[in-house]
Formats: sequence, structure tokens, C-alpha cells
Amino acid sequence: SFPEVREAERDEALERRMGLARSIASTTLSLRNQAEINVRQPLPRVLVVTGTGVPEDAVEQVKDVILDEINVKEIEYVEHTSDVVRRSAKPDFSRLGPRLGDLVKDVNQKVRQLDDETINEYVETGTLTLSVDGEEVTLGPDDLIIQSEGIEGWLVEQEGDVTVALDTEVTPELRAEGLAREAVKRIQNLRKDAGFEVTDRIDIAYEGSSQIADAVAEYRDWIRNETLALELQPSDAPTGEAVETFEIDDEQLTIGVRRTKAGEALGA
Repeated sequence: SFPEVREAERDEALERRMGLARSIASTTLSLRNQAEINVRQPLPRVLVVTGTGVPEDAVEQVKDVILDEINVKEIEYVEHTSDVVRRSAKPDFSRLGPRLGDLVKDVNQKVRQLDDETINEYVETGTLTLSVDGEEVTLGPDDLIIQSEGIEGWLVEQEGDVTVALDTEVTPELRAEGLAREAVKRIQNLRKDAGFEVTDRIDIAYEGSSQIADAVAEYRDWIRNETLALELQPSDAPTGEAVETFEIDDEQLTIGVRRTKAGEALGA
């Protein structure tokens, strides 16, 4: 039989926060796809526009979940009038055309000239009254299409109440971390393809072009921990039970892996 649902034990506030986290994460990942930036490449920050449906305190409570999912270092918060996000509005002609007739052209002109403060008020209240040719025209929550535009090089996207702006600058430090993550993925795939057990300890030899070789050396301890490697050493000609060369963006990395024998593991 199916388990009984205990409605009294539901945490609706937690459900709302997790729903908000999913929306922010999916919107940010969509921006990554647009920019063709792999999720293994860390990025510096994402800006979340706070307001109706997106309270800052709720986002803060699920901040770690979001950052882990999108691989971004920091979340910052901005208002609608910030220098990063600019909102604009346009009429939904499919709704307003039949209702307003000839007035729709003048309404369109008025709506296109709305300032950020008025647009924000409309978003929060769901209503806006305009004076057009001596007549008062009241617009409802679905009558206008609100768009957020990124400026100063930021990527911006909306999903319902959620608007995020993504900083896509990859510093040398973030680039190195991203390359180290790519190396881990290749090592794990090589382990799997070679038929190693999940618990097998391994030794790794590698040779790479300058940036990725430096990144592997810098993140040596982290890579060893992630891949269960006892040794991770540079080599002029990597060997092992499995050896493969990978192209990672404009970098090349050759990896050789072998299982560590019991005696060697004990002595390591």
C-alpha cells in the first residue's frame, strides 16, 4: 500500500524556497547555455533581482544549493533600477487589440515610454491606468509583456518572477579551476572505460599544454582526492593500463592511469 501523506508535516515555506532555488538555477543554467560556457567552468557571480515573489531572505536560505548547482562563486542582490538590469514593457497586442481597437496604437506609444519605477509598480500590483486621448485605459496583469535587458556585458533572463544577470568574465584563476574540473572528468571517464572498480586507488601520469598542466599542478591535492589517486605526476610520456589524449577547448591533456597494487597502497 502507498504511504500515508501527513499534511501537517509539510513545510510549505521550505517548498517555496526550494521552488525559488530551482527557478534561479534553471534560469542561470539557461544563460550559461546561451553563452556556451560549460557548467564545469566556475563563474564569478550572479545577480538576482529582488522584489515580488523573490525575497532576498528566502534566496539567502537556499544560497548554497543554488551556487552548487550553477557553479558560481557568489550571489548578489540588486533592485529593478540597478545599473545592471533594465526593464521595458510592451503591450500584448493579442489581448489588447480586440479590446481597445484604434486606441491600441496610442497605448503602445505610452507603454513604450514607461519608466522603470512605473514598470516596477505594474509588476507588483498587476494594474496600470493610462490616460490616452482623454480616456482612462486600465491594464491588467496579463496585458503587458515585461522584458529585462542586460547592459554593460551582463547576460539577463527572466523566468516568471525570477530575473537573474550572469557575470561571464572568466579570470585566469577561474580558468585554472575550470581546467582542473575538466581534468577530473576525463580521469573519471578513463577509470570507467578501463573497467576500474569505484573503490580502486590509482596512480596518474599526465602531460599537457601549458595552461592545463599548470592548473593540474595547482589543484593537485583536490584532483587526487576526487579521483582516489595516490600519485599524480607530470610525465614526458604518460603510461598506464589506460592512456588517452584529450582536447579541452584550446588545450591538450594526455592522461595515463593504472591501479595501485595492494602493497604499494599500503606503503604510500
